[in-house]
Amino acid sequence: MKLHPQSKKLMLVAAGSLAAAGVGAWLYASRYEIRNYKLDSLDIDTADGGVANASSLRILHISDLHLAKPESHKIDFLRRITDQDFDMIMLTGDVFEDYSGLEYISRILSRKPRLGAYAVLGNHDYYDYKMLHKIVGRLYRPLRHPSVKRDSKPMVDALETAGFTVLSNTAVTHPNEKAFVMGLDYFGISDDKLKELVGTAPKDHTVIALQHVPHHLSRFPEVGIDVAFCGHTHGGQVRIPGFGAIITDSELARSEASGLLRRGKTAIYVSRGLGADPRSNFRFFCPPHATIINVHRALSAEGAQVVDINARVQRR
Repeated sequence: MKLHPQSKKLMLVAAGSLAAAGVGAWLYASRYEIRNYKLDSLDIDTADGGVANASSLRILHISDLHLAKPESHKIDFLRRITDQDFDMIMLTGDVFEDYSGLEYISRILSRKPRLGAYAVLGNHDYYDYKMLHKIVGRLYRPLRHPSVKRDSKPMVDALETAGFTVLSNTAVTHPNEKAFVMGLDYFGISDDKLKELVGTAPKDHTVIALQHVPHHLSRFPEVGIDVAFCGHTHGGQVRIPGFGAIITDSELARSEASGLLRRGKTAIYVSRGLGADPRSNFRFFCPPHATIINVHRALSAEGAQVVDINARVQRR
């Protein structure tokens, strides 16, 4: 079948338009949106019926920095937002993309929060991924991760020197603030060990957990975790308007790719994070962000501490 010259011309114009739209979308995602950092604010309000004790924690949640050379815009944003008064700063993994990112970590905290900064490691802190793992590994699970872990000690040392306490199935207690902060290692923790760790928290303390990958979340209310912070999903990284995240790279449904989730009485916040793998350094309708989370606490009539997850999100 021979096409009319005019039809050929229209097809060429259409193909050119599609190609131009694709290039434009890629440039937007990789040059603008990836640096369009947002600072959100969320309130976890005191439970209805509780007796207010005017107790609250102001927490900055950051995640998935993927630090590697060269960095500038992200560091400037982090220095600006950490130059505020916080009770705690939570960093939920994938801090580094490779060892070149170590030189930047000392610059991300403008000031130390009142009760400390806490971090857990993510899969990118433990593994040096190649495109084989990123692409083929999603289809063939045995290739999802490199066969050998890299030495994570330089990452831990750099974080500790920068003012973070790195938690790996360990916890810190703040008796005066009645806060118990625990961090779960990327490689997981058994149900028994998790229950044992939470069991070391004083009964009147708010139990706060950090975990990189949002998985096995149904365990959290069972063991008594009140609030949890996670990352890893990048909010899907690529979102389609009206459809949402294409993938979450986790057990979460697309509708739960980021934001405040609920599992029983546990409030779980999943961050979109501030970066992406430099080899796929783009975001689409899913700008990077950090979140200020105000946890307001009350005492019930029986004296037990309760936390509600009625939330209100504001963008700054």
